[in-house]
Amino acid sequence: MFPDDINSTEYLEALQNALDGPIVRHEIMSTPEYMKVYSAVKHYQDYACVEPPAMTTMCCNRRLYNWLISYMTKNIRDIKDKALVLSGPALLDFYITQWEYFQTTHMLIGRLFFSVDQQWIERQCKQDPNYTCISSTLIQLWYFYLFRRLTTHVMSNVISLVDAERSGRAIDSTLITRLYKAYVELKPEGIAKCNAEFRERLGAYICYYENPYINAAVSYIDTKTHSLRTPEHMREYIQVLSELFIQEDERSERYLRSNSLAPMRNKLNERFLRSEIGCIYQMADLMFATGNDNNGLCTIYALLSRFDNSNVLQQFLDKFVAQAKKTITQNCPEIQASTDGGKVVFAKAAVIYLSDTLNAHLDMIATLFCNNSSFTKELRHVFAAAVNTDEMHSRLGVTPARLAAEFCNIVLKNSKTRSDDLGSDLTQTAELMLHKAMDVLHASHDKGLFFKFYQLHLTRRLLDNTSMSLDLEKTAIAMIYKTVMMSVKRHGNKKGSDLEYTLECAASQNSSEAKQMITDIIVGAENSRNYTDQVSQAGFDVDFKVLHGKTWTSVNSNQDAKVVLPSQLLKVCDDYAKRYSAQHSSRQFNWLWAYSKATVQLKFPKSKGRYAQIGYTLVLNPYQVSILNLFTDPSLYDGDVVLTPLQICANIDIDANIAASELVTLTNAHILQYAPDKTGICINQTFDSKQRYIDLSRIKPAQHKKEEATLDNRDSKFRKECIMTDISGILKKKECMGHRALFNAVKKSRENFFMLTISDFKESISKLIDKGIIERDEDDHAVYKYCPV
Repeated sequence: MFPDDINSTEYLEALQNALDGPIVRHEIMSTPEYMKVYSAVKHYQDYACVEPPAMTTMCCNRRLYNWLISYMTKNIRDIKDKALVLSGPALLDFYITQWEYFQTTHMLIGRLFFSVDQQWIERQCKQDPNYTCISSTLIQLWYFYLFRRLTTHVMSNVISLVDAERSGRAIDSTLITRLYKAYVELKPEGIAKCNAEFRERLGAYICYYENPYINAAVSYIDTKTHSLRTPEHMREYIQVLSELFIQEDERSERYLRSNSLAPMRNKLNERFLRSEIGCIYQMADLMFATGNDNNGLCTIYALLSRFDNSNVLQQFLDKFVAQAKKTITQNCPEIQASTDGGKVVFAKAAVIYLSDTLNAHLDMIATLFCNNSSFTKELRHVFAAAVNTDEMHSRLGVTPARLAAEFCNIVLKNSKTRSDDLGSDLTQTAELMLHKAMDVLHASHDKGLFFKFYQLHLTRRLLDNTSMSLDLEKTAIAMIYKTVMMSVKRHGNKKGSDLEYTLECAASQNSSEAKQMITDIIVGAENSRNYTDQVSQAGFDVDFKVLHGKTWTSVNSNQDAKVVLPSQLLKVCDDYAKRYSAQHSSRQFNWLWAYSKATVQLKFPKSKGRYAQIGYTLVLNPYQVSILNLFTDPSLYDGDVVLTPLQICANIDIDANIAASELVTLTNAHILQYAPDKTGICINQTFDSKQRYIDLSRIKPAQHKKEEATLDNRDSKFRKECIMTDISGILKKKECMGHRALFNAVKKSRENFFMLTISDFKESISKLIDKGIIERDEDDHAVYKYCPV
């Protein structure tokens, strides 16, 4: 029971006895007990508000406030005295437990004395800054009378436990975790030392827990590494330091708040890495040069990644890409032969080397450098720069775009015709090989040239039936389109990205044309089935391909030479032409004899070879068929036929140059031979070959070179037009510019499309001066000016 006289000592003693249960003895206060104490405090407050209000209210409330402060101070000091005699885990557990009790006490008193806070203390705080609300006052009592006097003792025990853990002993880590959280929860107001900016008033935690913990960690690592901080022990120093950093980082995640990890990392970096950064770079150079210490490179990368300053890691990146560029340039296979076979072997070796080198460095980035996107981006940039240099061009003998196109042709050709190029498992590895070609294509600056040569090779494969499969051709087209589109920078503004837009259009056009070419082959095969009955009666098979002139741009449609076919074959061809013209009367129909071929079964009467009885299968072009028909058709000549080249040309009305070329092919194959008296040419009656299937129909290398030269000329003209456009556009904006600066500006604007040469640049300059678009400066001829019209 509380006395009636609130001014009596007995009243405050009764209030103290009621509070001792939950505050001192930590007993749970029941609802009736709580309401009894609350009513007593409320009664005391109500009495303070009666007449005379001015002096009585102030005195009563001050008395109650002072009593509460004195009561809580005594309890807190008792806790401190008990804590000072403890140590180790017992001390930490005691402090944490008391802090949890104090938080409960803090909430309880806040609710009980809520009316005092509302009616008196708030007004007093405005008049006298020494007064604070009861909640803040209790926190300050804990801070001044217990925390500050005990924290040094507590932290020394924390560091002792952490040191014990570092030495391998088992400790209760939850005690340290709970302790630092208790420090974080302590946020006294009005104390400058505890108001840390940007850290949510964590001054008490930072000053009394974070800083001592970090300093202890620095001291521990310094003890372990002090003897190793010499140039001769730098490799061992880096390894030991990395292991210690990893251990401390894992420990810090348990024993420090998340926003304390950055200060911890920065302090360790400045103490142990900043002063040794030069020696670490030297060690990295040595490891890159030898290439046999990936673990060491991984360790150095991990250490340098700890710095927030990107320049530190950038220097390591520069060393990595410099070594990568050196590897790419110096070790790439050089061309060994000028023959077609030599170029095939070279194209395979060069592309595989370049792709494998790129992927090896990408794997290194993924494995050692945590798949760093900056490293990957810089590596691809350096790879492209290395592949497109004049040095690499001279080493390869061709541009990287041409190299990629040649390699794709090797992969996509039928393994029967190129079984030795990529091995017997070509079917299983074709897509993998195409990915290697795509690596080189992606790095190439002249993708437009790749499109032209790829389409030229695609034409040959489809017309010669040497493609491995049409499905694989479609896969290759999709891969090419995807690769080119990956290198296109999309800005959203068509006008602001004309170069990228042009490349995108070229990729789309090439893809659609290639797909149409494959469709033409498929449709042609279906149309050929309509003539199966008639052809079977004639004794041979045919396969017609209808090529659309707008799609097959690399095919030369000008057919000056005439062909005299055997009568049966001529009848079938004429019939097909009539049917097609009737179905498509608006289209012009032309036979492309230079791209046609026939399969002929031929027996040689006096042959004694292994295939003498069943005959040999010859794959011939129409000109060869016409020539051979003169020697095998009994309706033309009787007996053994001997004809001179002039007679052959007269009989089939063929150009003399074409006839000479085809006669050389047939005589070199020993199908035809010179007569014993050297008066003419006759068929070789005793022909013998180890192979039954003999293909002589391929387009001649001379025609290949002519087509490729045409592409080169077209590409050169296109490049020069682009260069002239860039020069005039740049000078129009800049008004005047020096020779070297203008060359670099044009080179940069076209670096993703083709390689600018000095000869092309000078020729473009001369043409623009002749046209009056630009002129040389009168005082300095190495400076060009734009001439406004």
